Amino acid sequence: MSRALGPEPNGFARAACALALLCAGSSVAAAQFGTIQREQKLSSRTGGFTGAISNDYRFGVSVAELGDFDGDGIRDLAVGSHRANIAGIERGAIWLLYMNANGTVREHRQISALEGGLVGPLEDNDRFGISLCSLGDLDLDGTTDLAVGAYRDDDGGTDFGCVYVLFLTPEGTVKTQQKISALEGGFGGTLGMEDSFGWSVENIGDLDDDGVIDLAVGATRDDGGDLDPTKDYGALYVLFLNEDGTVKAHSRIGLESSGIGALLRPRDRFGADVVLLQDADGDGVRTSRSAHSARTR
Repeated sequence: MSRALGPEPNGFARAACALALLCAGSSVAAAQFGTIQREQKLSSRTGGFTGAISNDYRFGVSVAELGDFDGDGIRDLAVGSHRANIAGIERGAIWLLYMNANGTVREHRQISALEGGLVGPLEDNDRFGISLCSLGDLDLDGTTDLAVGAYRDDDGGTDFGCVYVLFLTPEGTVKTQQKISALEGGFGGTLGMEDSFGWSVENIGDLDDDGVIDLAVGATRDDGGDLDPTKDYGALYVLFLNEDGTVKAHSRIGLESSGIGALLRPRDRFGADVVLLQDADGDGVRTSRSAHSARTR
């Protein structure tokens, strides 16, 4: 899962949109390589998406590929809308989009406090859907599962944040869920006020070779142990998962870490985004790249 890190315009007065971009292949002339061959906009008015989105829902804040979720031979998408006012104020939502070959939406499923089998509970301003990624088939039932961030969840304290592991049914609803927070899911990390754990999530493969996918999670407003909650150095947690979505062990990369820690400054918000680089340095270990950002969501 990746996102642009530029600032959003102030006074964002309409729902954001997701773009399905189909890039030109290697057969095009070298001068045109990497240009857009065609595009399909997905929004409340275009692309066949009929979900009910409204002002400031920010549909498209996060996007993840689901593979061919419905078995029709076409790759499908999950899209986050973290400020959706569904069953409450900015509780958030995600949509599973079953795609056509031309990039339009054939069908959709909503997962929120109101639909899709999510137990939650989601509360006002949790902003579920700020981040999401596919976990593959974590529980080995034949269906793709998801990790979804809710960075303003209040388990343990104000805006500590959390991640939901969603085990999905073939119909696109939630079969079971596992919440990972300061209070649930076996996570032993120390979170603080406004740490925003769950701001970003990324599948990093089976890092510890136990046969289970592992997860990187950004806590972009982590204060590095400083009592001042506005320091916002940021941190990145690597979660070694069990098949049931609980945390077996974790490691933390932040202000106290050798190398990167010396580079962090107040309000860097390290961990605002994270992406898997596979084995970038050739040592046989996958690498995650985490970005700094002052973006407001």
